[in-house]
Amino acid sequence: MAIKVLGLQHANIRLAEKEQAEDFYGRILGLERDPRMPWNEDRPLMWWNIGGGAQLHTPIGERVNTTPFGMPIGSHFALAVQDVEEAKRTLEAEGIHYDEQTLPGRGLQLFVSDPAGNLVELFQG
Repeated sequence: MAIKVLGLQHANIRLAEKEQAEDFYGRILGLERDPRMPWNEDRPLMWWNIGGGAQLHTPIGERVNTTPFGMPIGSHFALAVQDVEEAKRTLEAEGIHYDEQTLPGRGLQLFVSDPAGNLVELFQG
């Protein structure tokens, strides 16, 4: 059974410096920053609202977060799915390895690599 994807939620693209994100995504593209992710030196990340509920996330610098089991969360895109538990069952039935974590306010997230090694995040939309 195929996983029911509802849409793109965000893409995550790393930049070297905060000013690069502010200039290109803010000034040139005119995207608005999401106030739910204020700038914090301890978690250098900006969320940019694209429209239709989609976002661009721009982590700044070298730091790469990991899932609880150590999968690096670098550049990736996130898809909202209808039922994240059904997505887990489908991945398991297909023998596809995934990692998961639960974040307060966001719920369960699944991380899976596509056949070319690109990281895809799945979560219930």
